[in-house]
This record gives sequence, structure tokens and C-alpha cells, in this order.
Amino acid sequence: MAINTILALTDLSENSCAGLVLAEQLARRFHAKVVVGYAHTRTDVLRAGQGREEAKRLAAWVRQDDEEHLRSLCGRHIERLRLAGTQTVDAPGAREGVAALVARVKPDLVCMATRGRTGLAHLLLGSVAEHAIRTSEVPVVVTQAGRFPAAGEPMRVLLGLDLLTEPAPLVRRVADLMAPEDELVLAHVVESTYYSPSAYGSEFALPQPDVPPLLQAARRRLEAVAKDTPGPAVRVEVRPGRPGESLTDMEDALQAHLVVVQTHGRRGFDRLMLGSVSEYLARRCRVPVLVLPKTGSV
Repeated sequence: MAINTILALTDLSENSCAGLVLAEQLARRFHAKVVVGYAHTRTDVLRAGQGREEAKRLAAWVRQDDEEHLRSLCGRHIERLRLAGTQTVDAPGAREGVAALVARVKPDLVCMATRGRTGLAHLLLGSVAEHAIRTSEVPVVVTQAGRFPAAGEPMRVLLGLDLLTEPAPLVRRVADLMAPEDELVLAHVVESTYYSPSAYGSEFALPQPDVPPLLQAARRRLEAVAKDTPGPAVRVEVRPGRPGESLTDMEDALQAHLVVVQTHGRRGFDRLMLGSVSEYLARRCRVPVLVLPKTGSV
């Protein structure tokens, strides 16, 4: 498992600079190259008058302005030795632009900033970052602040696990990215309102038993995985509660530098009813959140 190429996405706003800062920090840690990507979407409003010379000149001016701004952002935030270049695409919208950039660059990791909207603003405006999390076939890391330990400094990673599938392969994938001086925390949250017997063992059959035995079963399972995981120091945290809220609390209490989860790839009604832990964390966590697709390159 390796990260060689990082696609850092920007919309040329100051908010998106957090994603560029994080991409540069990750490139230093993993000895990777950064490609900065931008989707031209503003010229779409000129299509109605595209046949007129004035509209064409205006579209060219907008594109040139965008290109200059993109070069300026790269110069401010990406070390020259780490920058592999820039890529721009024309797209009707930001979501389509992200998909086109990923298809063109074929990165090992996509890095972008999120505004962390909640409530009505989130409901009405949606999130390009969350759409990328749901649809990307490569890992996506999102951040609001761009804070991350410098290369060579110990890193604490909080890995959220649901135990519905065998956790060991995912734990090893994440541990492979870490140094011996780092710390990996295997975290699981036992929901008090719903659980699957397959996560804890067939002896826990419906009706649901008390939560403490489930906590003990989860801890035993994760401690066995931790014992067999090479590389960084590994410890286990198991708590009752709601996964999104509890993992956010753990991130703060443990002073984690990075939160990692794997997406379920839910769509439609299932996603509407069950929500998404990864999207909740992307909005709420104060540190970068790395979302691994169910199947992916990392």
C-alpha cells in the first residue's frame, strides 16, 4: 500500500487552501507528489451567448484569471519539489469536475477542504466533499483546518471500525501507512439502539442483550487484531453510543491527528434512513478525516 500521487482539489477560495496545506504535509510524510486540480465552471453561465465575440472574450478572460489564481495558490502552499503540476477541466458543476479530475490524474489519494456546514445550510447547499466521499473509488481525505503533524513527528490515528466485516485487513492497510513511532487506536462504538449479531458473535441473538457484554465481545475481538498487527503501537477503545458522535468525542479526548473510516457505499433509502458516519465526521471533526472506499487502491 503506497501513496505516490495526491490530487489536491481547489475552488480557488481561501477556504480551499486548507486542503492544499494538508496535501503538502501529507506529501512530505509519504514522499509523494501533489497534483493541484481545478474545474472551470464559471464559464458555463456564458453558454447562452457563446456565439458572440464579446462572450468568447469574456470566457477567455475568466479562464486566464482562474489560471493565474491557481498558479498563485500553488506557489503559496505547495513546495516546488512536491508539486507535479496542475490540471484543469471544464465541467458544468463542481461535482462533475471532481470526477473528471480523478479520472484524468488517477491519484492514490484525493485531498480537499470542507466547510463543515451543518443544519439548514448543509441541507440546502449539500457538499462537494461529501459527494466525493460517497462516489470516489480512491481514498478521500477532507479537512477544515489543514492541521497535521510534520514529517518525522509521531502521529496518532483513530481508526473507526464497525466489525460487520473482518477488521484485520483494514487495520493492516492503515498500519502500513504508519511509522513505528506512531500510534494506531482501534475504535468501535456499540450502538444501544441497534446492533448486528454478526459483529459480536452468534451467541448474542435477538432480543438484544445488555450493552456491557457487547462491549466486552468487541474489545476481545479488537485486542486479538491489535496483537497481530505489525508496525505502530496499537491500542483499543470501545464505547457505547452513536458512532458519529462517539468517534468525534474520541478524536477530541485522544488528541488524534487523523481519523480513518471506511465507507459502506450506501445509496438511496438506506443512506437516507441510516445516514453516513463518514460524512458526519467530515463535517464535525477538527482534524483531517480519511475515508477509504469499500474497494480501493489504498
